[in-house]
Amino acid sequence: MFLQIPDILNDDELSAIDRAIETGTFSDGRASATGPAGLVKSNLQMEYGADGEALAMSVVQALARHDVVRSGCLPARILRPIFSRYEAGMSYGWHIDNPLMGDGRPVRTDIALTVFLTDPAEYDGGTLVVSAAGGQARFRLPRGHAIAYPATTLHCVEPVTRGVRHAAVTWIQSMVADSARREVLHDLDRASRIVREKTPNADEARLLMKSHVNLMRMWAET
Repeated sequence: MFLQIPDILNDDELSAIDRAIETGTFSDGRASATGPAGLVKSNLQMEYGADGEALAMSVVQALARHDVVRSGCLPARILRPIFSRYEAGMSYGWHIDNPLMGDGRPVRTDIALTVFLTDPAEYDGGTLVVSAAGGQARFRLPRGHAIAYPATTLHCVEPVTRGVRHAAVTWIQSMVADSARREVLHDLDRASRIVREKTPNADEARLLMKSHVNLMRMWAET
């Protein structure tokens, strides 16, 4: 399931990230890639200091409070994001994400999520391409918007041919590991909300809510 999520970050959060990017230090992005991914990765990533940690936390908090993320991703844990930079000529070839990431108690990477930080008019190329059933899904989203997709898929970032592309990339361990089950739960939640808004006391609203809650009870891992 692909989730396009508008306005993950507000103007103040985006401005703070812009300031950090302008003054931050960027190093070779291959430092965070292992195995074959390191052979096809050509980008930069911002080094973390105290300001970087605060920015990362602001992104995690923005994701955790967003209704679409809460309903569609059912996050149990969200990994500290990487702030990536693609200059002209940089790209990230076809690869698949590691199943476990992070130090200490690793995060199981059920869902990959990219928050676009640059207006698409400011750069050419740099499209996120995700292999999907029947073809490929392509994403160049507005600044502050995000795309979430299964981390089990092959994906790439096409070469940037003009300008600079910035993004925040993170991974989510879901309370429901199976993507098909997550989609069922998300659909039920959306349907339940729609019916409750129209007829809050209808039997249909109560039954949809009951089904959603009880499937969560069956499938959720804590």
